Amino acid sequence: ILTLAWCLWFHTNLFVWKQTDAPVAVIVDQADRFLKEWQDAPTVFSRVQCVPSGRSNSRVTWEKPADGWVKCNVDTVISSTSSGSFAAIVRDHTGSFIRGCLGTALTVWEVQMAELMAIRMTLSWLKTLNFGKVIFESDCGDVIDAYNSSRHDLSEFRLVLQDCLTPFGGLNEWLRRLTSS
Repeated sequence: ILTLAWCLWFHTNLFVWKQTDAPVAVIVDQADRFLKEWQDAPTVFSRVQCVPSGRSNSRVTWEKPADGWVKCNVDTVISSTSSGSFAAIVRDHTGSFIRGCLGTALTVWEVQMAELMAIRMTLSWLKTLNFGKVIFESDCGDVIDAYNSSRHDLSEFRLVLQDCLTPFGGLNEWLRRLTSS
C-alpha cells in the first residue's frame, strides 16, 4: 500500500508541475516493480559485497558502529546520460536498518564532486533526524582523504567541502570503506 501511495504522490506531482499524465495501470505497475525491487534488495546486496579496488579484489565487509552511534553508507552513481543519483542507508549498532534516502541530480559533476554533493545532501537530511553520533562510509577515498586532510587550498573541491561541512559540525566522524588509491 505504501509503494502505491508513494507512486500516486509522485505522479500527482508530475501532473501538477510538469503536466505529465500517466494511466492508472502504469502507476500500479510502477508500485509493484518498486515493491519487488525493495523485497529483492537483500539478495542483490549480498551479491555486491565484494568491491574491487585499484590494487586487489579484496572482500569488504560492513562493520557495526559502536553502541550509541549510527553508521551512514553513502554512494553515488553517474549514468552514461549524465544524470546522477545517490543513496544513503543508516544502520544502528546492531546493524539494523533505521532510515534510507535517495536523491537525484540533473547536473552531474566529476565523480568526487558528485560524491561530495551526495554527502552534503545526506548531511542535511540527517540533521533533520537529530542523529548525534554518525559515522560515514563512502567508497570515494578522495573525498574522505580531503575531509581528513589539514591542507587548506582554494580549489573548488576544497571550498565546496568546507562549505558543505561547516554547518554540520557535530557530524564529523568519517570512516573509509575502501582504499581506492
